[in-house]
Amino acid sequence: MYSSPFQEFINWAARLLLAHSVVLALLLLNIVSFSLPHAGDFKPFFLLMAVYYWAIYRPTLLPVFYTFLLGLVMDSLSHLPMGLTSLILLILQLLVQRSRLFLMGQPYATVWMGFGIISVVYAFFLWLTLSLSGEFMPIKPAFVAMGLSVLIFPLVSLALFGIHKMLPMASDSMRTTVR
Repeated sequence: MYSSPFQEFINWAARLLLAHSVVLALLLLNIVSFSLPHAGDFKPFFLLMAVYYWAIYRPTLLPVFYTFLLGLVMDSLSHLPMGLTSLILLILQLLVQRSRLFLMGQPYATVWMGFGIISVVYAFFLWLTLSLSGEFMPIKPAFVAMGLSVLIFPLVSLALFGIHKMLPMASDSMRTTVR
């Protein structure tokens, strides 16, 4: 069946829009506060999950400037100091991208453990910078959020994996064939 270049473009754009919509949905989920008895309010690191996953498997999907903008949106919606989340996410994204070839060849347990390490670093730097800026934040909710994030990561990464499989291959993007 023949499809026009316009139809192929629409199909390609729709798949990329789906991927970015999920990233934005994870950002919004990151804003919602959850509460557990004796743990206080916490916010799992949903946006970090997306940044980590795409930094390994499709780094072109979340370029540095887009991650920076996502961090600014998160800071403004979460009432955090502007640029805080952007800075932490950018540093972690660049660290993960430097390790992506190693991580891509590893079993999922290693990727999951890598996310655990990144989550600890994220939680610690978020807590430290907020505490140093005068907005003292108890460390317990930050590490409860980190633990829950590590537990939730397999579910989120499964959803991101499904979207990843739908995305066009780099060599196929925007290429049209006449049959």
